[in-house]
Amino acid sequence: MSEREPGYKIRNSMSRGTPSYQLGHYEMIGDPGRRRSTFKVDVHLGLYASPEEALSTWPEEVRRLREIGRENAANKLEAKLRTLRKLMKGE
Repeated sequence: MSEREPGYKIRNSMSRGTPSYQLGHYEMIGDPGRRRSTFKVDVHLGLYASPEEALSTWPEEVRRLREIGRENAANKLEAKLRTLRKLMKGE
């Protein structure tokens, strides 16, 4: 995780009663004097507690989804995989 920019954090969340993880960063919003930070999600990691776990599992999951004919799901997961790879490289 040292490859990532220091601003990225992983937070736990609850999605329909299932624990999941999100990779994102904090941004300051509001007018000067009334500013506050909010968490902006860059990639939903799902059940994976680290980006490395998701990066190692998602390519196989994309292949499996294509095999069973779920192209839309495979395309969405592949887009998340590209985004995560880009964030991990620090681009």
